[in-house]
Amino acid sequence: MNRSFKLIRVLCLMLAVVLSVAMFAGCKGDGDGASSKDDASKVTTSMENTEVVKQYEDQGHPTLPETKDLGGYEVTFACPYPNLVIPEEGETAEEDLILKALKETEKAYNCKILVKGMPYNDPEEVVASISAGEQYANVIMPVVFIAGAFLQTKLCADMLQEDISQYIDMKQPWWNDTMAYASNVLGSVYAGAPSICSPADYTFIVYFNKNICDDVGIDSAELYKLWKDGNWTWDEFIKYAKMAGKDIDGNGVIDNVDKDRFGYIGPGYDSIQAFASSAKVASITTTDGMNPTYTFNTPHAITTLTKLNQLFTTDNIYGLGSWDGMRFLSMFSNGNALFLTYKLETMRNDAIRDMSDDWGILPMPKGPKDGGGWQDKYMSRVDHNYALTMIPATVEDKASTALILESMAFNYFKIINKKIETYATLYCRDDESVEVANSIYNTSTFEISQFLYGINAGAWNSQVETLVRDVVRNPAFDVSGAVNAPAELAQQMINDYFNGV
Repeated sequence: MNRSFKLIRVLCLMLAVVLSVAMFAGCKGDGDGASSKDDASKVTTSMENTEVVKQYEDQGHPTLPETKDLGGYEVTFACPYPNLVIPEEGETAEEDLILKALKETEKAYNCKILVKGMPYNDPEEVVASISAGEQYANVIMPVVFIAGAFLQTKLCADMLQEDISQYIDMKQPWWNDTMAYASNVLGSVYAGAPSICSPADYTFIVYFNKNICDDVGIDSAELYKLWKDGNWTWDEFIKYAKMAGKDIDGNGVIDNVDKDRFGYIGPGYDSIQAFASSAKVASITTTDGMNPTYTFNTPHAITTLTKLNQLFTTDNIYGLGSWDGMRFLSMFSNGNALFLTYKLETMRNDAIRDMSDDWGILPMPKGPKDGGGWQDKYMSRVDHNYALTMIPATVEDKASTALILESMAFNYFKIINKKIETYATLYCRDDESVEVANSIYNTSTFEISQFLYGINAGAWNSQVETLVRDVVRNPAFDVSGAVNAPAELAQQMINDYFNGV
């Protein structure tokens, strides 16, 4: 990227930050209260992210009271990433805006917001505290892969109970509606995904190398047009990836991860799950939290996973047979692959920022639809390291906690999504990539199975979900046999989880 173009990007970033400051001058909008228990448990369709931000940037919260005196009430957030809640002052412009948003909530409701760390990958300390009747914190923010322990044991409050739902409405765009579905256990919603931690940052996308595009005759504008027209699909992804492979070391096979060029690279286990979400394939489904059912063995899932097995093993486009640390990232940044699937926030990583080759981004392509054709919208998995929000069942004043949480979710929504625009403006190499980055919020998808990762010593992963690894690495894999073999065990594990066993 030449210096003049980079300067333009920086100037645009400065303008974006100035515009962000103006967002807090809004007034209170009209609204008619929080959602009902029935309505809040249903999955809705969000507007495009850029439209949502524009709609609310000059408004206050549509339903919360403008002010309320909570008498200095202290609300503590426990989070493995404390700076998500209260960042260090002066670190970055967008983090200073977050601090401004936090102060707005404290001023409006005469409260004090505090933060403390909690273990990243072990729920035992927090579970023990809440089980003993202690509050631990007003809001806990475990990462998704350990959060199942709290849902299974019902140690967190139902977000649909009246003292909470009078303020928190998960149909609003600052809450991810697929989390309201994924954390719904028999009609009670136990976790939320507000923009305090941005789901978009953790959502899998596609990075592509523009230099390789030029080398093999792919027009980058053509890729962006496919996205805009809704025609960016698995088949298009495979077609272009096949064009990029090149045997550079001259041994007649594209197999050298240091020298050869591949069509596609990424963390196989996580990426295949992102592909699965783009096709509405999941190992567990419910009807608004009821009738939990093992669904990896449905005809649609089997057909889709079989196609993924071919993509990863026999289409001759994928560059790693198994997990190899962060090797996939260096391979892409060194120009050894056309496509990379990884998180949106990865563009801030030095490996991507400092690439000598030019690059762009796209959402995960649309997967197959049950019955034929392609999905109607772009969807992708949110990574299991996302920090969600729960209110422990032991919190005494859940109403005040919910009021403050909802206010922060709304205020951080306007800033967190602006943060994506600001870092995309700074790091992306073209305007189309900035547009894509702003749309990723609308593709972020959570799955019920993510809550089963951290229970029963990882039994769900080792005995059921592990088949995804085999889909990545074993050619002509017997998907039907693999998904049907653990069906009875899987259903029993699902039943135990939903029944709190």
